[in-house]
Amino acid sequence: MFDHNRVITAVNHQFKEQTGLLEKEVIGLPFSELFHLVESGPNVVMEMPGRHVQIRTASGEVTEFDCHMIMLETDSTERKYLALLSGGTVKTRTLLQQFAMTFLKDENLGVILMQPDFRISDMSPLACRVLAVNPRDVIGCAMDKVFRQAPDEHRKLKQMVIEEIPVHNHPLRRMRGDERWELLMDANLLRDERGRLLGAYVIFKDVSNLRSLEEQVQRSDRLSMIGQIAAGTAHEIRNPLTAIKGFLQMFKKTLHEKELHKEYGYTEIMLTEIDRINDLVSEFLLLSKHKDIVYDLVDLGVVLREIMPIVQSEALLHGMTIQFDSERLFPKVVADREMLKQVFLNICKNGLEAMSSGGVLTVSGRVERENGFGRWVHIDIHDSGPGIPPAIMEKMFDPFVTTKESGTGLGLSVCQRIIHDMGGVIRAASKEGGTTFTVSIPCSFDEKYNTKYAAQRA
Repeated sequence: MFDHNRVITAVNHQFKEQTGLLEKEVIGLPFSELFHLVESGPNVVMEMPGRHVQIRTASGEVTEFDCHMIMLETDSTERKYLALLSGGTVKTRTLLQQFAMTFLKDENLGVILMQPDFRISDMSPLACRVLAVNPRDVIGCAMDKVFRQAPDEHRKLKQMVIEEIPVHNHPLRRMRGDERWELLMDANLLRDERGRLLGAYVIFKDVSNLRSLEEQVQRSDRLSMIGQIAAGTAHEIRNPLTAIKGFLQMFKKTLHEKELHKEYGYTEIMLTEIDRINDLVSEFLLLSKHKDIVYDLVDLGVVLREIMPIVQSEALLHGMTIQFDSERLFPKVVADREMLKQVFLNICKNGLEAMSSGGVLTVSGRVERENGFGRWVHIDIHDSGPGIPPAIMEKMFDPFVTTKESGTGLGLSVCQRIIHDMGGVIRAASKEGGTTFTVSIPCSFDEKYNTKYAAQRA
C-alpha cells in the first residue's frame, strides 16, 4: 500500500515471504525506488489496469510480478493506493547471485548473513539446525539472541565485532537428537570498496565425515601395526609357552600323585593363565591380514540364519529373547562368509553380555536403494541393556578398550577391520534404553532380489 505521494506505507506477510525483504526496509520508500516497470513509459504505475514490474529481492534476485493498481476510497481527502502483485518469477540472476544462492542451500555449509547492526539477514538450513532455531523467528533479530545457546562462539563473534579480528577454523561440536556435527566456524566483517561496513558473515563447515575418516585411518594404522607385531612375534611367544605348559602339566600330575593339593592348585592357576595368553595371541593374529580370505557373493540372510541357533541357545541359557525375521530378504554382498559370521557373532555376543535376564536382542536389516535398486545393506543389532557410557563410545573401536572384566578389547577392533576390508563400516549408537550396532556393506545389483523384494513389499 502507498499514499498519494507514492510512498509505501504497508506491506503484507506474503510480500515479505516472497521477497525476503523486512518491513522496515520497505516502509517509507518511494514506490518507484523499489519497483521498476518492465515496459517503456513512466516509472510509476498509477491507476493502470495492469503492468509488469521488477523488484530486487533480499537474496539479490530480480523477480518480475504482474502489478494491478487499485485506488482505495477513504474518509481522508488524500488518496491511497493498493498494489496487487502476482506471479513472482525470477527474471535474471547473475553468476555471483546464483553462487550465493547455491552457497546458502549447501547441506554441508551453515551460512549466516548479518546486517551492519549485526541483526540476522539470512540463515541457511544447516545453520538453523546447528543453532536449533527457526529462521522465521530469528530473521531480523540481534546476533546475541541467535547465539545465546552457544556462549563460546558468541564470545568469538563479539571479539570479531569489537576488535575486528576474523575467526578462522574455530572447532565446535553440536548434538541435537540423533544428529551430531563436527564443525569449523569462520566469521568476518564485510566492507565495500570505501571501507564502509556492509555487515558480517558466519560460516559453519561440517567436517564430521572428514573427522570420522581421519579417526578410521588412524585406527586402521594402529591395528595394522599391532597386526604386524603379532604376526612377527606370535610363534616366538607360543613356542616357549608350549614348553612351559608341557612341563607344568607334568608337575601337575606329579603333585596330584603326591597329594600336594596346595601346589596342585597353583599349577592349575598357571595353566589357566597360559591358556589366556594363548587366546590373546590368537586375537592379535586376527588383526593381521589374512591370506586365506575368500571373497564371494554372499547372501546375508543365509549368514544370519546360520548363526541364529548359536545366538538363540546362548540367549535361552541366560533367560533372554532373540527377535529376528528369518524370512527377511537381503541382496548379496561381496564378502568372506566365515568372517561375516565372526563379526555378527561377536556383536550379538556383546549384546547378550550387556543385558540382564529378560533382555531382548533384536536383529533386523534394511536396504538403501538408489534409483530403485540396492546400494547399501544395513544390519542393525540392538540390545536392551543399560547403554554404553559416552567416554567409552568415542573410542570403543580402539584396541584394548573394553568394559568387560576379562575382555581383551580386541573383538570390536577385529570386527571393524574385517568390515572395513569389505568396503563397509560399523557404527554404534547408545541410549539409556540400549545400544545399536549397525553393520553397513555395499551390496550388488541383484535382479532376483529386487523382484522378490518388490513382491514382499506388495
